[in-house]
Amino acid sequence: MPVVRIEIRRFSKMVGAERQKIIDRLPYLGLDIESVDRNAVRVEYSPNRPDFGTDFGIARALQGQLGKEVGLPGFKTTPSGISVSVDGRLSRVRPYIACATAYGLRLDDEDLRQIISLQEDLHNGLGRKRKVVAIGLHDLQAIKPPLSYRAVGSSFTFKPLGGRGQSTISSILSDTAEGRTYGSALGGAKAYPVITDSKGVVLSFPPVINGDATRLTTKTRNIFIDVTSTDQKAGDDVLAVIATTLAEAGGKISTVSIGYPGRRRVTPDLAPIELPLDLGLVRSVLGLDLSRGEMVKCLARSRMGVKHAKAIGPRYRVDLLHPVDVAEEVALGYGIDRIGQAYPPSRRPGAFDSFEEYLDSASTLMAGMGMIELMTYELTDESSLYSSFQRSDSDKITVQNPKSLEHSVLRDALIPTLMASLSGNVKSDYPQRVFEIGRVYERSKGGLSESIHLGSLIAHSQSSFTEAKMYVESFCRIIGGAEVSASEGGHWAFSPGRSAVVKSGSAEIGHVGELRPEVIGAFGLGVPVSGFELDLSLLRELLK
Repeated sequence: MPVVRIEIRRFSKMVGAERQKIIDRLPYLGLDIESVDRNAVRVEYSPNRPDFGTDFGIARALQGQLGKEVGLPGFKTTPSGISVSVDGRLSRVRPYIACATAYGLRLDDEDLRQIISLQEDLHNGLGRKRKVVAIGLHDLQAIKPPLSYRAVGSSFTFKPLGGRGQSTISSILSDTAEGRTYGSALGGAKAYPVITDSKGVVLSFPPVINGDATRLTTKTRNIFIDVTSTDQKAGDDVLAVIATTLAEAGGKISTVSIGYPGRRRVTPDLAPIELPLDLGLVRSVLGLDLSRGEMVKCLARSRMGVKHAKAIGPRYRVDLLHPVDVAEEVALGYGIDRIGQAYPPSRRPGAFDSFEEYLDSASTLMAGMGMIELMTYELTDESSLYSSFQRSDSDKITVQNPKSLEHSVLRDALIPTLMASLSGNVKSDYPQRVFEIGRVYERSKGGLSESIHLGSLIAHSQSSFTEAKMYVESFCRIIGGAEVSASEGGHWAFSPGRSAVVKSGSAEIGHVGELRPEVIGAFGLGVPVSGFELDLSLLRELLK
C-alpha cells in the first residue's frame, strides 16, 4: 500500500485543526496510520483513492469531515494558448497524450516532495508501473511552445534528467536504470516517443525519463504537465488528479490544445462526475433511516454535491463508479464512528449454511484420504480448457475484452485447471494426488447455470482407473452413505475403454477414468494420470 508522510505542523495549518484531532479523525477517512512521531504521521491509503497521494488531498477531505470546508470543490480552467501536435506514427506505440499547465505556484521543498511522491504513486497504481500511463512535470519557463509529441529513431540524442551529457535513445534504454526498468513498456517499438518544444528542447522520453532542461526546482513558478498513455481514459484520470492537486497547492490551471491527425481535443476536462443518488440503496446498505436532506449534508462533508437525483463528485474522484460508492460517501460524511451496532431482526440463533458445511466435510474427507487441496481460477485460458483436450469449443463461455488471455474463458470442468497445476509441478516428487472443490459453468436456456464440482487427479507411475474408482466409491460412501456404480461411458478427458460414468441410482453424477496419453503429453507430464470429477451440487440433492 502507498504511504504518505504528513508533517504535523504544516498539516495543522492546512486543515485548521490541532494535532490530536487530526490523528483521531484520519482513520475515519479510510486511512491507516502506520506510525506517529513528534513531527509527522505516516498513513497508508488505498490505491483506489489516488487523490490521497499528498497532504493537499488529505487536507481537502479532512476539512470536509470536520465541517470547515464542505461541498463540491470547484476548479476553473482558462486556455493557456499552448498546443501540442501528435505524430500519427505513435498510434501503435503510445498513442495518447493529455496536458495542462499550472501558473503562479510557490513551492517549497516539502511541496515538491509531496508532488513528486504523488507522481510515483500514480505511476505505480493507475499507471501500472508506467506501462499504461507516464507523467512528466516540467518548468514551463524553460519551454518554448508550440510542442510536438513525435516519433524518433534510436540514434536521437538529448540530455536525460540527471545525466552528465547527451545520450542516444538506445544508450538510455541499455545503460540506465530507468531504461532497463521501463523500456519494456514500449514493446520493442522501432519508433520512440519524445516531447519537444519549438526550439527542439526535449521535455520527455515517455515512459522512460524526462529531459534535464525542464527539471523542477523550488524556483519553479509555472508547471507544464504531460501525461502519455496507452488508454485515453486512464491518462485523463491521472491528469485530473495531478491538476487538481496543483490547484490545491495554489496553482491556476489552464488547458492545452492537443492536435491529433484528423481531430483535436482540449485537456484537462475537470467537469464533475455524476452518479445516481438512490435513496433506498443508501438506506439499505447503511442500515440508517436518513432523509434526503441528511444525505445531502453527509455528502457535503465528503466534498460532494447533489443536483436533483444525481450525486456530484469532483473530477479527481476516479474511484466513484457505482451508486453503492455514493452510499459509502454518505457513511463517511455521517461518521463511521457514529454508526452503532445493530442486531438482526430475527431472534433465531445463527448457524452455518448446511451446503457450506457439506462442502467443508467433502474437503476434510479428501484431505483425510491423502489428497492435497488446490484452488484454481474460475477463469482460465482456451488452450488448457479446449485445445489440449481436443474438445469442441462450440459452447465455450468467453470474456469480452479480457485483460489477459490466461483468464479469458469460464471453466466448465475442474480437470483442465487441475492438469495445468500438475504441469507446473513436474519437478516435484511423485506420487501427486490433488483435488479441488469449485464452481463450474455451462450454458442453459436461462443463460448460464452454476454448480459445484469435486475434481481429483492422481499422478504417478502406477496410476490407474482402479485407483481413481476406489477414491470415488470411498468418498461417496463416507460423505453420505451413498453407494455408487461405475458403468461404461466415454468422456472427453479419459481414454476410451478406460473410463466410466459414475451413477447414484439412475442419476449420473460424474465420470472417472485414466487421462488420454495425448492429453498427458500436451501438459508436459511424464507419468500416467487418472482421476474423477463429481457434481457435488447434484449429489447433495440426491442425499437429502
